[in-house]
Amino acid sequence: MAAFALTTWLLLDSSTCRNAEGYGCLGLAVLWSYAVVFLSLLFSWAALRIVDVRPAWLTALLGVGIGYYVVWSFRGAGWFSGASWYVQPALYVAAFALAAWFTQSRRPLWPRAAVVLVLVLLTPLGSFAATQAAQSSQNSELAAAGVSLLGPDLPAGYYLNGVGTTGSTAESQPTFYYRLTPDSLRKGADTMDELHQEIQVIVGPVQPGFTPPSHCAALTSGSLEPSPACTPVAPGVWRWSNYDYVKYFTRVGDAVAVIQANTPPVSDAFLRELATTMRVRTPSYFSAG
Repeated sequence: MAAFALTTWLLLDSSTCRNAEGYGCLGLAVLWSYAVVFLSLLFSWAALRIVDVRPAWLTALLGVGIGYYVVWSFRGAGWFSGASWYVQPALYVAAFALAAWFTQSRRPLWPRAAVVLVLVLLTPLGSFAATQAAQSSQNSELAAAGVSLLGPDLPAGYYLNGVGTTGSTAESQPTFYYRLTPDSLRKGADTMDELHQEIQVIVGPVQPGFTPPSHCAALTSGSLEPSPACTPVAPGVWRWSNYDYVKYFTRVGDAVAVIQANTPPVSDAFLRELATTMRVRTPSYFSAG
């Protein structure tokens, strides 16, 4: 099985596959993935018969199934490092040893039941581990953002989506961004009307061109836009609109948050409420979602 996995990697990394037009490489990879399972089962069955392991067919079936399941679970959890090609053969060997132990007729049955429970829990544990690792990575990214992490009081029926940062470059300042998305769009927005239900938030350091209410050119490359000037609506909060497109600017310390959306479907009063509740938040606030 390890040899088949290595062959798959060599196939997909070959110049012929990488340079294939259209879905040539993808189609070959899909066909090969099905063939690998069948060939693994066939060769495992033959090898087990040669070494006089009985029942060979059941042991081969369990070994292949457990091996692929365990490796898939480990991959999903991100537990494979750069040395995965050394770890995978050991997992496959352990899977066949476990399969041989399962097919014996010894009693009692409770040790087998315990092992089955552990195998069943691999997937949820792996998913949990992957989620925790992703949150930890995002928290580290946000902590190093170089800009205040401004966030509103999260309203009911919304969740934070698309959280990310951009580092400081010669042309631009570091920024922090995210979207407030309705719970109804958790499966994704398919139409422009659904996209307009999302609220975009961008946070960055205060720039020299940001002098409200005369100029609200926040998070730009220096051009004094938008024009005309924005309107004060609350201490440290300003509003600008262009027909149904509305922006609210909230300054907190040396950072400014720009909240933008289309009205409708998002109400202007709702955007104002978000703007007035902007506060500095911890990284975990943005990864709890």
